[in-house]
Amino acid sequence: MGFSGLRSLITDIEAHPNWQSRRQFAQVVEYWPKTVGYVVARQTKPVSIQRHILYVTVANASWTQTLTLERRRILHKLNRLIAVPLHDIRFSSAQWHTKPVRKTQPVSDWVKAHPSYLGETDSEELPQETSTKTPEEAYALWANMKKKQQESQEICPQCHCHCPPGEIARWTMCALCIAKTWK
Repeated sequence: MGFSGLRSLITDIEAHPNWQSRRQFAQVVEYWPKTVGYVVARQTKPVSIQRHILYVTVANASWTQTLTLERRRILHKLNRLIAVPLHDIRFSSAQWHTKPVRKTQPVSDWVKAHPSYLGETDSEELPQETSTKTPEEAYALWANMKKKQQESQEICPQCHCHCPPGEIARWTMCALCIAKTWK
C-alpha cells in the first residue's frame, strides 16, 4: 500500500456517504450569493440543512417575510446549482443576533492608565443570568458590586464623593469637579 497525497485522502473522505450533508451544505453556502444576489446575501446566512430543508437566518422580520414569499423561486435557482436538491427553505431571524461566547481579554496598560479606570472586577461579582432575576435582585447585585468598587476608590476633596484613584492622582479632584473649573 503506497502513500497517497492529502488531496486524494480528503477527496476519499468527502466521497463517503456520511459526508453528503456537509458537502451539500458547503455547496449551498458557495452558491447562496449567486442565487439570491449579493445584497440579499449580506442580510442572510444559511445555517443548516435538515431532512432536505435549508434553514436560513435573516437580519430582521421584513427580510423573513419577503424571502418566504420568494422561497420557491430561490429554491428553484439553488437546486439547479447543487448536486442534491432541497425540498424547501425556511427563513427566520431567530439566530441572526446570536453572539459567540466572549472570552475575557486582558486589560491593556493604556486602559489601566486612564484616570477613570476602576480596576479589575471579579467575575463572580457580575450577574451571570440577569433574565432569571427579578428587578429587585438585579438591583441588589448591582448595588453590591458598586459598594465593593467604592471600597477601593478615593474620596474627592471637593465634593466628597467616591471616584477612581487615577482622577485624584491626575487632577487632585474627581472628573466632575475638574470639569466645573474648566468652564
